[in-house]
Amino acid sequence: MLMQKLYLLAALFAITYDADAQKIKVNVGPEFLHSFNHDPGFWGAGVSVQGEVWVKERLGLGLNTGFLRFASTRPLIPAGTITYNAIPVLAVIKYPLPLVKNLYGQDAMGYTFATDVHYRNNGEKVPGGFTYYFSLGYEFAKHFDVAIKVGRSRFDKKDRPVNVNEHNLGLKLAYVF
Repeated sequence: MLMQKLYLLAALFAITYDADAQKIKVNVGPEFLHSFNHDPGFWGAGVSVQGEVWVKERLGLGLNTGFLRFASTRPLIPAGTITYNAIPVLAVIKYPLPLVKNLYGQDAMGYTFATDVHYRNNGEKVPGGFTYYFSLGYEFAKHFDVAIKVGRSRFDKKDRPVNVNEHNLGLKLAYVF
């Protein structure tokens, strides 16, 4: 089911691309995140890659993925781990903000695959969950991008709360190709 959704997103991305009128941009770079709903908080670092195409003058669509590793000074549950990995696969909607040239807003939503995340009550592994981020970014010097992002990865099911329900604040630095 998840693969079908990913193929659908890829097809949507391909359909909206017009080779004569549009140019695909790819950016890659490090990300640093802080999960602020735990005590103590988890810190994360990793890398992300994003491809996007402007389909209208004020609308860009894209896909974002990456690899993030989170760590804390103590486990969330007594037998739990103090680290976990996250691999987000997100659809992106990007739009310029008219306040300052090269300033943009971006909404990203999709699914994040997780490792070493377990349910509190029975210790079963959680495969991942829905993720949403809002970013406020700025492109400068033609090939560089910096963005502040805030969002949430919901690693749970409605009837089974889990020990990781991430609310993150992050910083992304990227090189634009």
